[in-house]
Amino acid sequence: MKIFGREPALVLGLLSAGLQLVTALFLPLTIEQVAAINSLAAAGLGVWTAFATRDLDGGRSIKAAALGVAQAGITLGLVFGVSLTDQQTASIMAFVALLGAVLVRQQSTPAATVTPAATGATITGAGTGAAPSAAAAGEALPPSP
Repeated sequence: MKIFGREPALVLGLLSAGLQLVTALFLPLTIEQVAAINSLAAAGLGVWTAFATRDLDGGRSIKAAALGVAQAGITLGLVFGVSLTDQQTASIMAFVALLGAVLVRQQSTPAATVTPAATGATITGAGTGAAPSAAAAGEALPPSP
């Protein structure tokens, strides 16, 4: 997965270095503000990566990545002076979590399971936790003495 033909870690490094350059030359940002901006950029790239690889895990990583972006966004707002109570922060995070669950659930499907009827195999000891015998697996048994 690449962004503009580059790896996401390289893009994040470029954004971080660019922000530090702009901060050093033009913007009077504090270290905390720069760190909050960098964390939001990292979380954003996490969402990009989760979205690009959603076929591998059924989209479950997108929900976690979206929660990371929300948390980084709240942190960014707090660092820049937005006043939020604990209840407001929890409400925002709960909404993002539920929104992610609703959106991801619509796109994901249950994992396929193989049933004995579909494979034609008979399994002995089903439900007891016992492993199938060699005969049930179709393997030849050694001759008995």
